[in-house]
Amino acid sequence: MRRASFIAIALVGAISAMAGPPPWPIQSQAAACSVLKRAAVTYHLSRRNLSGRYYCEPLGEAVDYFLVGLRYRTTPDELVGSNLIGWFAIRKSDGTVFDWDINEDKALPLHPRPPFEKVN
Repeated sequence: MRRASFIAIALVGAISAMAGPPPWPIQSQAAACSVLKRAAVTYHLSRRNLSGRYYCEPLGEAVDYFLVGLRYRTTPDELVGSNLIGWFAIRKSDGTVFDWDINEDKALPLHPRPPFEKVN
């Protein structure tokens, strides 16, 4: 039984390694959120690295995109007016992340932000 569990865990790890980061079809809001959380760190979507604190607020779906608000959990010592980082569109066909213009209802290219602020 124990050996079977080890083999199952190894198999899941191997499949995950083969899948790697997108491009692959994104089929759910949960998968879109996972892609967006990785993009938050890769593209410095917030001023500080908030890894482990990001969460998603679904905005809905467009024909080609999952629409998601990226937020972060605040700590008791933080004074923030809003924890919204922005609205994003994750393309269903390949997991590409775009900025979402909520006024125009359209996806715009995502550009990397400045590097994270250094924490002392």
